[in-house]
Amino acid sequence: MFGEASTVSVGVATVVTTNNRDLNPEELADLALRKIISISADTPMPLREQALAFQDKLRAILVFYMKRSARSERLSIADLLKKEGLAQIADKIVDID
Repeated sequence: MFGEASTVSVGVATVVTTNNRDLNPEELADLALRKIISISADTPMPLREQALAFQDKLRAILVFYMKRSARSERLSIADLLKKEGLAQIADKIVDID
C-alpha cells in the first residue's frame, strides 16, 4: 500500500481597520515588516537586539519612501488637474499631508 503524508502551514492573518481613511505609511510599513522580518521570542538576546535594530531602521526607510511615493503621486495628479484648468483643486491635492 502506498501512503503519502503532507502538511500545510498557513500563516497568521493580520487585520487592520481604520475609520474613514486608508492606511497611512506607518501602518503600511508595519504590515510590510511583518512579511519581511520575523523575530522569534526565543532568539538569544544579542541577536534579538540586532534584529530589532535592523527592523527599526528598515521601518524608517519604508515609511520615508512610502511618503515620498504618495507625494510623487499627488504631484502627478496635480499636474494633470492643472492642465485641465483646475489649479485650485490641484493646489489642495498637493497640500494633503
